[in-house]
Parts: sequence; C-alpha cells; structure tokens
Amino acid sequence: GVLYLMEHEEEYVFTLPSAYARSILTIPWVELGGKVNISCARTGYSATVTFHTKPFYGGKVHRVTAEVKHNPTNTIVCKAQGEWNGTLEFTYSNGETKVIDTNKLPVIRKKIRPVAKQGPLESR
Repeated sequence: GVLYLMEHEEEYVFTLPSAYARSILTIPWVELGGKVNISCARTGYSATVTFHTKPFYGGKVHRVTAEVKHNPTNTIVCKAQGEWNGTLEFTYSNGETKVIDTNKLPVIRKKIRPVAKQGPLESR
C-alpha cells in the first residue's frame, strides 16, 4: 500500500500482515502474523513491524514488536513492543520511553469521498 501525507509531502510505502482464521470450530477469531515493512524515501526513515502469532500452547495473542530506523545514518531511533490492540511501549534512542493504551485513544471517523466521486479502483 501507499499512504500519502499531503500536509508533510511524505509518501509511505508499506506491506500488510497476514491474517489467520483461528478456532473455526469453536469461537472464531482472526490473528495477524508476519512482518510489515514501512518506508519513506523523502525522510529516510523505515520501520519493520513484526506481528507475532500465538504459540499453540501458552503465550499471548496480538503481540507486536517494531523498530524504526533512520537509513542514511543507519541509526535505530525507536523500538516498540506490546499488543497492537492494547498497550504499546515505545523506547527511543535517547532513553525516553512512552506508553500508549490503544483502548483509550479517541475514535476518529474516516473522511471519504462519496462513492459517485471515487475513481474506478477506489473502495470504501
């Protein structure tokens, strides 16, 4: 995928994780797994996000780890770990840490064009 942030004139190219259907004979749920790569040529930053699948016995669901790198200097500027749908802890290269609980973030409605004004390859 490609995400263009017009106000910053930045274009981010990214891959998507795989989705796995779990417990299809009982209460089904979807699990994300695999690596996602995100890069911005203009800023020189890239990120690798790993969605960890739950082991067959034990372990946690929805775990994620990530690393943000400034490619021109080959410097890791941030690492993250936690649950993509829960609490994430970010550790920066200067030693600072931040914790974000995604369950407490405000929900912002998507802004989309009416279907009549969308191109033939666009979708809601």
